[in-house]
Amino acid sequence: MTDSFILGISSGSACLVTCGIVMFPYLMAGPASVKKIAADLSVFMVTRFVIYFFLATVTWFFGQAVFTHPVMKNIVPGVLYIVFAVLLIWYSIGRNRKSECPAKIVTTVNNKKLIPVFLGIVNSLGFCPALFIILTKGATQNTLLQCYLAFLAFFIGSSLWFLPLPLAGKIRKKMVIETIGILATGLAGTIFIIKGITILIGGLING
Repeated sequence: MTDSFILGISSGSACLVTCGIVMFPYLMAGPASVKKIAADLSVFMVTRFVIYFFLATVTWFFGQAVFTHPVMKNIVPGVLYIVFAVLLIWYSIGRNRKSECPAKIVTTVNNKKLIPVFLGIVNSLGFCPALFIILTKGATQNTLLQCYLAFLAFFIGSSLWFLPLPLAGKIRKKMVIETIGILATGLAGTIFIIKGITILIGGLING
């Protein structure tokens, strides 16, 4: 679960940096009291949790149906780990490039009470190397409970970045967030490259 937690930290920092431009103005709009922001953040977090629970369930059953042959179970996941981990590290190195946040779609939502829900859905389904890695891991777990635990650790790690948002107006250290995020992303990428190589070698040796 530790690797999933670190992966979540890297994912959450990237989301906060790229999508903060959308989330911060919304959270600080109107009577932006700590209570109001905390309430919206709670809805946002619950939505993310439900989406990850759904993804974990679908991913595990998909893995049970697909990863039945030894080659599919021992070779393909290893290759996917390596490919997605390399993309994760590349994403970390290229973090300073301009990114478009998919959460901008919420600007078209008329019912403001639904915005935290839409933000939670878009944030959870924003396809990135970190999400691809946790999907791969979930699909290769032996039990559904292990898959849930992996996604739970990923959710907790990614959620840590959003907890200070009720105090969003006092957060000024964007460079600190970016630096921690880059380090976490690089560490997560390295962990899963090693894991991918280990799985791949084991699959080639054991057939």
